[in-house]
Amino acid sequence: MKSLSLCQRFLTSGSMPVERYTFTIYSDEPIEFQSYSGFAVRGLFFDLVKRISKDKAEELHVRKRLAPYSTTPIEILGSEWEVVYRRMPRGAARFSITLLDTDLSNIIKDLLLTGEVKSLTLKGRECRLASIEYTQLDAAKLVEEGRAVEKFAVRFRSPTYFRRTPVDIQRLFPAAKKMKQVKTPDLYRSHPLPDPVLLFRSLLRLWRAFSGASAKIPANEFKEWVELGGVALSGYPDSIRTIRVYEHPTTNKWVVGFVGEVHFSLPKDLYSEKYAKVVDALLKFGEYTNVGGGRSAGLGVIRYLDAGSG
Repeated sequence: MKSLSLCQRFLTSGSMPVERYTFTIYSDEPIEFQSYSGFAVRGLFFDLVKRISKDKAEELHVRKRLAPYSTTPIEILGSEWEVVYRRMPRGAARFSITLLDTDLSNIIKDLLLTGEVKSLTLKGRECRLASIEYTQLDAAKLVEEGRAVEKFAVRFRSPTYFRRTPVDIQRLFPAAKKMKQVKTPDLYRSHPLPDPVLLFRSLLRLWRAFSGASAKIPANEFKEWVELGGVALSGYPDSIRTIRVYEHPTTNKWVVGFVGEVHFSLPKDLYSEKYAKVVDALLKFGEYTNVGGGRSAGLGVIRYLDAGSG
């Protein structure tokens, strides 16, 4: 992983890495949001893409597959970086956009290299653009340099939820097969809990789609190992809580996600050094991609920690 200036990045770019832009902005007055600033960041990202390609922005808007980008909500610096839900006070703040697609990378590169982006607009308020930090991640190296962890923690920094499909439910509860067949194949249920199986299923899907190094991980074998209990929940030292966030003020569209620090362990009876390194690699990848649903709106932001660290 390395951080470069924008000029260095564009001179040295080779194959498509995972790319993150962190924007530091400054507002002269407070900004109010509906219930969560991540939705505003997604809207700002669409506006940036539209400046170069309206077609690409529309494609992203209607896309039903995994989003080839993720964002963080706006954060302000208190005792540590804090997620903004309803109100951003005047002063400095930051947010990040991670790009997982070559076309998007080129669009944002072309826009930023013009030097014309001096400010960004949030909820109708113009914010001065103070700086842009560029970071890139080589996913293949994550596996090569992976640690064989025995325990770890994940801090779910923004509301996180996973999806369970009817097939998932039938596997867990065979009696559910007696129910009438669901006519809508896309039906799912949100699951706002840190289930290890759903967490790593989400990470595997993202890895396969966007890492450029899918062959580095034995995905099916790893998935079966996790489902057998290769990764287990071991505690919530400070508890977790759920938060409901509203996307739109009039449609009443909302999601519920959990936040908090969760500890996990790899039980000794199923321990595999090979898979433990995959766990390490996927979680480092997830710090860029986010996990679960709503990644494009800053949901599912995680920080990967050693168990017990702050």
